[in-house]
Amino acid sequence: MGGRVEAGVVVASPAAPGRPWWRLTRRALRRPAAVVRTAMRLGRNAAMLCFRRPDYRRWGSAKGFEEWWDERTVILAALVPRGARVLEFGAGRRQLERYLPAECDYVPSDLVDRGQGTLVCDLNRRPLPDLGHIGPTVAVFGGVVEYIADVPSLVRWLAASGIHTAIVSFDAAPSGRRPRARLKEAVRRRHNGYMNSLTEDQLIEAFKSAGMMCAEKRAWKNQGVYRFVRE
Repeated sequence: MGGRVEAGVVVASPAAPGRPWWRLTRRALRRPAAVVRTAMRLGRNAAMLCFRRPDYRRWGSAKGFEEWWDERTVILAALVPRGARVLEFGAGRRQLERYLPAECDYVPSDLVDRGQGTLVCDLNRRPLPDLGHIGPTVAVFGGVVEYIADVPSLVRWLAASGIHTAIVSFDAAPSGRRPRARLKEAVRRRHNGYMNSLTEDQLIEAFKSAGMMCAEKRAWKNQGVYRFVRE
């Protein structure tokens, strides 16, 4: 079998009996541009992880946010209690604002200004900002926590800021896989620009350690959507 592309990453298949290595190599070389692009993206993402620097080129423009993510946004909004003061991290196109329950106050936050009232904040930089002037009761993270290098310190900051509910979507790393599967998962996460490889159990434990328990979980595609509540 020849190579195949999974999530934009060229993955080589094992050589079949009777097929010489040069034939497989020739097939791989038919896609040199894809190989180069993948290698460059992996290298760039690895460098950003090393320096804990967000991808401003990708997230600095609303064009980096896909419209089909709105389906996830609807699920996130459905978990927000009525009358909450909501701080959305990674606000992007600010679609959450459209779907919130009645009587909710909304404050967007992102790497760059997303309009009036935006809290410009890089969650990988320390110290994290004081939220006292905002007074949020609910924090929402849609497709954000995967890009945080130190999730436990982020959760401790949320709890110390007086937030009683955190609603989080997360693409968790599978647990208990064999070395080859773990390597493929590591490449996938690096290709996506993820900055951590937490399993679902590790994510839940990070919130539990800060006094926030998982009260509810829903599913969206290959991700979980969690509602964490302070005890």
